[in-house]
Amino acid sequence: MTTEELEVRVWSVVVLTLNFILLGSVAAILYAVMFVEHDMERISPIDQQFLSILKDIMLLCIGAVGGLVGRKGAYAAANLMTKR
Repeated sequence: MTTEELEVRVWSVVVLTLNFILLGSVAAILYAVMFVEHDMERISPIDQQFLSILKDIMLLCIGAVGGLVGRKGAYAAANLMTKR
């Protein structure tokens, strides 16, 4: 296995892991909003903290995935341009 193949496998595992975390967070929020009974006038403080934590996790994952994919894409585009 070459170094590039190993790097691609590591990047794919990292990106897939972050995507699964993001999808799990989205599923948890959707479940909490749709299937858990809430008071219609206000949300409880513990639910506010829960949603705040999930929102922070989702933003972190989206930023990390975007940065990782963008970095790898920019590196691949630069290599392609230099080969021409």
